[in-house]
Amino acid sequence: MANPHIAVIRLTESGSFDPEVRDTLIVGPGMGTSVNGLFTEMAQHLTHRFQVIGIDLPGQGQSPAHHEDVTIEEIADAVAQLVANLRRTGTIKGESKVYFAGLSISGQIALQLALDHAELFDGIAVMASAAKIGTADDWEERYELVLMSGTEAMIDMSASLWVADTFHGDTKLELQKQSLAETDDQSYAALCQALGAYEATARLGDITLPVFTVAGDQDQMCTVADAQHIAEAVQHGTTAIIKNAAHLLPLEHPKELADLLDKHLR
Repeated sequence: MANPHIAVIRLTESGSFDPEVRDTLIVGPGMGTSVNGLFTEMAQHLTHRFQVIGIDLPGQGQSPAHHEDVTIEEIADAVAQLVANLRRTGTIKGESKVYFAGLSISGQIALQLALDHAELFDGIAVMASAAKIGTADDWEERYELVLMSGTEAMIDMSASLWVADTFHGDTKLELQKQSLAETDDQSYAALCQALGAYEATARLGDITLPVFTVAGDQDQMCTVADAQHIAEAVQHGTTAIIKNAAHLLPLEHPKELADLLDKHLR
């Protein structure tokens, strides 16, 4: 199986043109969302320290469709190759520290990067995620639904879990709904199977990189307990809770999340 192609989206100006060598933060989105709309506002609160580079998952946002089976491990390998390429081309300068912050499925990619490619990173953030998300049966059911009815069938259910009841950014939420509707069906289905198969619980103790976890107090998919479990199981973990937040933390609370990442990714 070929590793998927992962699109790179610069959310702040390129390090190649940066007069100062800043740290590099690579951010990854959740299922069916696009990194540009999800993380751009948060990225603007981090420009004092980071150049922020986003990735899109296969078949969503700017990444091309990937119709073969895929695993979390293979996506992590693709991200690792991307980081090595950015180092080689000078977009990430030699003195720059590098961190990866992943939301939901990308939080599992972050854990896998810490397990398989720790030498490339100075720390990771696992946001609104878990060592195991849902059950294999849950993801198989979603896989079959999407192949039959398309990602449009997921919009109402997903949006109801994405944000807390107190969220009022309707325009921002609509953009993510549109991103989900435009996500390639087969690519999304393949990611469902990847999530169903992945579990990092038994290997968390092997992670030596600093790990920061953060969860929304109203997240029904990846709970505060999930975030705390990861932070306690890894060798060097810290955790935080964002109040009045559900799953799409950078959409709901971009400034608070930015401040937490700036504080804990050191």
